Amino acid sequence: MRSVRRLAALLVLVACSLGASLRLQGQSAQLKDTAPLSSVGAGSSVVVNSEVILPANEGMIYFQKGAFVGFQELDRSAPSCRLSTAGVPVVRKLIPGRKLIVTGTRAGNGWPTLYGDTLLFEDDSAVGQLQCSSGHKGNMTIGELKLCFGSLFSLVQAEPQVG
Repeated sequence: MRSVRRLAALLVLVACSLGASLRLQGQSAQLKDTAPLSSVGAGSSVVVNSEVILPANEGMIYFQKGAFVGFQELDRSAPSCRLSTAGVPVVRKLIPGRKLIVTGTRAGNGWPTLYGDTLLFEDDSAVGQLQCSSGHKGNMTIGELKLCFGSLFSLVQAEPQVG
């Protein structure tokens, strides 16, 4: 059973890397920056561009305007995100190039003080989800997510599925 899971994970990684190379050639239909975060499709990925240390026994890492910040330093009126990590008693890191594959999304309640708009990474052992707040009433947009990411992360959108 484990070998089947590993093979399936390997096939997903190969498919994602092939899909990424096609997207780089201009063949993807990217959503506009004004689209809601919840419209990001499953199979999309968040790519780590800078090394990220996941502290031991901590469940949240906050970032805003392309920088990691503490909860107390967050500007509540600007878009921000928190990466929910698996509570493991050892320090871990996400290395540049690592892809967190989006397995689903949840639309939030649209209030600026609550993290509601969510990208789920259910098959990742280090990160469970990325929760974001627009900083204003209403859902977060893809453009606001990119502002939060700065150069820390990149969003690579999956091809839309027609069926």
